[in-house]
Amino acid sequence: MYIKKLSAQAIAILSIGSLCITSAGCNGKTKPAPIPPTEVNAALEMNPPIARSVEVQFKPDDPNGNLFVVADFGQGTIKGEFHAIMAGEEKVVLRDDGLGGDGTKGDGVFTAALSEDMDATAEHLRGISTGMKALISRPTFVGRERVARDTSLSRMVPFDRAAFVSGAKFPLIPAALCEPVTDVSIEHSLMVTNVGVVEDPTRTSQPCTRPDATGAWTFGKLMTDMANTASTGVSGEEFVKNWLKSWLAPTVVNGDPLPARTNLFNLVIRPWVIASGSAPGSFTIADWDTKPLDLGKAPFKLTAIVNRLDLRGNSGYTISNAGEGRFVFGTLNGTCAPTSFTVIFEYGVPIKKCRRLVDYARQWYDLRTHAIGSAAYNAALQAVTDVFAAANADPAKPNGSAINQIRTNEIALDSPWELREFNVDATTHQLFLTTVKQEPAKKYNAMAAPPVLPSDVTVMADWVNANATDIISDRHTVPLDIGGVPFLGGKSHTLFGGFWNAASGQILDPEARHHFSLNTCSGCHGRETRTDFLQVGTPPFGTAAVLAGFLIGITVNDPVSGTSRTFADLERRKDDLAKLMCRCKGRRLFDLAHVLTFKPIHMTH
Repeated sequence: MYIKKLSAQAIAILSIGSLCITSAGCNGKTKPAPIPPTEVNAALEMNPPIARSVEVQFKPDDPNGNLFVVADFGQGTIKGEFHAIMAGEEKVVLRDDGLGGDGTKGDGVFTAALSEDMDATAEHLRGISTGMKALISRPTFVGRERVARDTSLSRMVPFDRAAFVSGAKFPLIPAALCEPVTDVSIEHSLMVTNVGVVEDPTRTSQPCTRPDATGAWTFGKLMTDMANTASTGVSGEEFVKNWLKSWLAPTVVNGDPLPARTNLFNLVIRPWVIASGSAPGSFTIADWDTKPLDLGKAPFKLTAIVNRLDLRGNSGYTISNAGEGRFVFGTLNGTCAPTSFTVIFEYGVPIKKCRRLVDYARQWYDLRTHAIGSAAYNAALQAVTDVFAAANADPAKPNGSAINQIRTNEIALDSPWELREFNVDATTHQLFLTTVKQEPAKKYNAMAAPPVLPSDVTVMADWVNANATDIISDRHTVPLDIGGVPFLGGKSHTLFGGFWNAASGQILDPEARHHFSLNTCSGCHGRETRTDFLQVGTPPFGTAAVLAGFLIGITVNDPVSGTSRTFADLERRKDDLAKLMCRCKGRRLFDLAHVLTFKPIHMTH
């Protein structure tokens, strides 16, 4: 019986080839250390663990692979001994169990074993090393702030192939993981304000001289596609009327009272209804919605088309957030003159694969090959915007629309300046008022007009102090409530001069105060960036929009500490687009190093 059992084992060993029951393989060599099934944690997409350093080491005789990526996250940052991420389109599992090439169990230094072409890898590492000097002159940003230099570059060393082949580790510096293009055009590919584009007679509208426009970039066409009548039964006209009515009565959002902004009736609704064919005296604010509203005569002027792929998450965990594409509209009065009232359509880019996202980034970049405002350029840009703006662009979202939110920013309806936010309801298929993001209600701000209760301000200050580490690294999310009491605001405003603060000494770290305030709508559109509340201006026809210093470059003194800070957000987005196009090109080693070090911007602006 015993002999028969051994024979069965021997037969089994022969039948399954390299899988053997001893600690060595069938040929006597050591087997690769097994890795248990490990899933990618999609919840980490926007707040991934960031490696403090990443190095690569060549080990030609190791059974687990020939290249080992060593990522130091710091002890305790990652729970467990295994951590899965996506490197391009392939899952890679890093280990901290002391096996399979990993150094010390539980030290927070995780290792991934790869099998790569040594010659191709060495050549790419040599290219990175050769191009180090050029990196020094590139803009460097920490979050949204431009800093003097990237301190990680001090760890860059010339690539020594002989030393590397002998087992020396080579650092993979985030700023040097690829050789990015240097000719990204801001005006072609990031912030498109050229009059030949935003006033394209085929795709945009001019209500006073070119009525009934229904082109791809008109307010009416975008709203109609957002309503998606074929799927929802809601017409574009009904969709827009419901949105306009939400301004005319007071409401409460998350405990925060929003007053009616009834001047919308005289500024926007009344002239629009008249332009749609109704006699001036045939309706009032109470019954205007019974009259026709011609979306082709919508009093909104396109002022900018914006690439916000920089808002994407870390593709190493999933791609549910591939960034945004935006249309910025200025509101017109009854004579087609601009007002201080902008409406921004902010669409999620409905792309779920890394390679497809990189190809899409390339489409934005390639717009530079056409003269801006030419027929060829505008057609190519529409092909890019249709990806997110067309009806059914994202069937998984309400109305099949890729819209994330609509944001408004105005003082034309009443004082003070106010921002509001709208989402699409999956049940009613209509837009509804929702909270602004990253900004508490005004009662929590010591800078707000009286009455402000010190106890409310203390709630805000305590939350900032408790979350200071995440706030300083721009990883925080302002919660809807604290202890069941509403916290997140239903609007943003400038009653307090454009920044957030508490009583003297309540917020312990000045950097935490600044980052918290900068991430609010009012702070970013106010004193933290020295902006007069509009980042993109509302120009008359024939003139391009004026952009705020935060976008094109400005140095600001902190309104509390006096610390000097420099912003140039379009330069930051330019650098980001260049780096994105280096991704998912079949170089697994470098895709892996990228996702280990890529920190999403995690901001709404």
